[in-house]
Amino acid sequence: MYIKTSVRKLIEFVMRSGDIDNSFRDSNRMVQGIKAHQQIQKSYSDNYKAEYYLRNVTEIDDMEFHVEGRADGLFKVGDTYTIDEIKSTTRDLDKLDASNKLHWAQAFCYGYFFAVKKGLKKVRIRLTYVSLDDYRTKEFYKEKSLDELNEFYINLLKEYISFSKILSINLEKRDKTAIELTFPYKGYRRGQRKMSVAVYRAILDKRKLFVDAPTGTGKTISTIFPSVKALGEGLLDKIFYLTAKNTTAKEAIKSLFLLKEKNLSIKAVSITSKEKICLNDEIECNPNDCPFARGHFDRINNALKDILENEDIMDYDVITSYSEKHKVCPLEFELDIALYSDIIICDYNYVFDPNVYLRRFFDESLEDFIFLIDESHNLLERSRKMLSHEFLESSFKDLRESMDIKKDKTIIKSLDSILDEFEQMYKNYGKKLFYYSEKYNDDFDKKLIILSKKLEKVLIDNKKREDYDKIKDMFFEINHHIKVSDNFMEGFYMTLTFDDNSLDKIFEIKCIDPSKVLKEKYKQAVSCIFFSATLSPMEFYRKMLGAEDSLKLHLNLPFDNRNFKLLATPISTRYKDRNKNLMDIGDLIHEFISSKKGNYFIFFPSFSYLEDIYEYYKDRYDDEILVQERFMSQTDRYKFLQNFTYDSEKTAFLVLGGIFSEGVDLKGDRLIGAMVISVGMPGVSDERNLIKNHFDKINHNGFDYSYTYPGLNKIFQAAGRLIRDEKDRGIIYLIDDRFLWDKYRRLYPRHWANIKEVRDKDELRFLIDEFWNKGD
Repeated sequence: MYIKTSVRKLIEFVMRSGDIDNSFRDSNRMVQGIKAHQQIQKSYSDNYKAEYYLRNVTEIDDMEFHVEGRADGLFKVGDTYTIDEIKSTTRDLDKLDASNKLHWAQAFCYGYFFAVKKGLKKVRIRLTYVSLDDYRTKEFYKEKSLDELNEFYINLLKEYISFSKILSINLEKRDKTAIELTFPYKGYRRGQRKMSVAVYRAILDKRKLFVDAPTGTGKTISTIFPSVKALGEGLLDKIFYLTAKNTTAKEAIKSLFLLKEKNLSIKAVSITSKEKICLNDEIECNPNDCPFARGHFDRINNALKDILENEDIMDYDVITSYSEKHKVCPLEFELDIALYSDIIICDYNYVFDPNVYLRRFFDESLEDFIFLIDESHNLLERSRKMLSHEFLESSFKDLRESMDIKKDKTIIKSLDSILDEFEQMYKNYGKKLFYYSEKYNDDFDKKLIILSKKLEKVLIDNKKREDYDKIKDMFFEINHHIKVSDNFMEGFYMTLTFDDNSLDKIFEIKCIDPSKVLKEKYKQAVSCIFFSATLSPMEFYRKMLGAEDSLKLHLNLPFDNRNFKLLATPISTRYKDRNKNLMDIGDLIHEFISSKKGNYFIFFPSFSYLEDIYEYYKDRYDDEILVQERFMSQTDRYKFLQNFTYDSEKTAFLVLGGIFSEGVDLKGDRLIGAMVISVGMPGVSDERNLIKNHFDKINHNGFDYSYTYPGLNKIFQAAGRLIRDEKDRGIIYLIDDRFLWDKYRRLYPRHWANIKEVRDKDELRFLIDEFWNKGD
């Protein structure tokens, strides 16, 4: 038996103990610590080798340990080699001593690995503490013989051995069953085998792959199955299945259960957000307020052994039940489980968001990952939001008003400096309502960092202040902003907006083109697979998602094309023509839903247009219409969809790009027709025009990048609600003259090639009757 792990994971598992205590102390140390490490490493001579990779193989009790990691530094003075371990701190360096066993332990492991590798009888260990305030350092040295280091390391492995045997058994089962695994269905749907082979080849060749596959192809199993096969063959260590919505995460879990029925033994975890998985009424991660935080690290190892020995697919219900059994924090528990899992199902932000991503994997791990990016058309807007951040001038004014004039003089000074910056920017930019620049205001960040340090001191020293929560919120907002601003590059803009109603000034980092940031993120994986039913036009998404070097695969509709009909009527739905054509469109809706009894979705470009037509429609016709409300919870959405049964005759007026445009799976007669009114272009706005101007400037069609392509994506998503499997039949009816333009038709998926123009209600009735009668 063998097990592969990292020095950090080994040390943390064996040596951790005590409570979780996330009450405020020095919360921005992570980012500052990385910068401090880099600063110190750069300051040394060429003799100093930073991030020195080391690996060791040791056998104990029939268990072979493959342990690896990167020492912060290695250097040689005379005949003596020194391993350097760097730790950042906010504490007073003069009060620091050499008593932290955890800090020495990592360095001892690296020292042992290096001594064995070079055949040395002794090695020197240096523990370097660096102050986050001014980058001053304090150093401690220990000289260790090979025998001393060997004894220390073997004792660590002995403490780890019972857990490692569980991991090793799981790994052997995984590899054996993955190699023997067969496709979980009797046969492949049209396109499924082609997609599975393409995914496997992309992994094998360490390439990126874009797959445009129509709804019903079976994309989830067609990506997971070949990835699991590659996992069993040692081509990668972990699979990240990345989703934009809970519904797609559930589909991934269903696929894993299918593979489990085919005897696959694999460890998979679905990560739930802190807000949803916390078992308390309020999230208070400290030993005084949370019984799960109190002594968490004393119990977590037994909890891990228990769940990894007895469970395979670990979702919210499984994780919380074991959390309650062992009295451990479910959030920290699921993140620890992920370290020892083969498949991690999680939201995009755990990989791509600079404020949320899983640092324990991507800052430290030496494993080979694959990213399976489901519904990857969503990644564009999601990454724009992840990489943008705004500040309201009023937030700083509110905080200033809560300050004590006598006690908080230095904080008030910083706040006034920032408010002056808002006013100065406003004056400099000609008092415009919207100003943007490709150049970033570094002075603003410098002032924010100064304020952050002052707020941090208050948060550490004075937890009983009445305005404590307000100060804490501002501190975290500043940290969020700084992490976003660290990514500022081509494709990012600084904007200043003046709100005429509230008279508030809004400063924002706005990401227009996230491609370069995303491209860097993909380097953390050996392969990335992008897949969706709506990746048209593919060149647009490859460009915007930073994957222009990817392989491409377009798949045809997996079902009989005769199962659906695509109609279009050339009526203008442009804003200037909407009132003029409102009655004609209302009459076409009635004709469409009256032609055959059943359930229909009617999609509108906006709530206001939906409401205008609904007012006309309810006065003229007696049809029962269900209307999407502007604000609906997940429960409201679920209840709304329950109206659509196999025997019902319901019509819903919905908004394009809204909560009913994706993740709705009404099979068979639960939905027989979808009507889409307008080409779905986003409303004109400063942000959309900024996107247009940006891409015009770099020789792309800015209007298409900002308006046409995002609009079409909404159309494809809405139309995709209709045909879900091989038994589904129905009609997609498009209303807008632009749908028949060659420019648009060139962008349609292949199965839309037979679009039929409809001129009037009589022709519509004839074509609908013809379609349904052919199937009867």
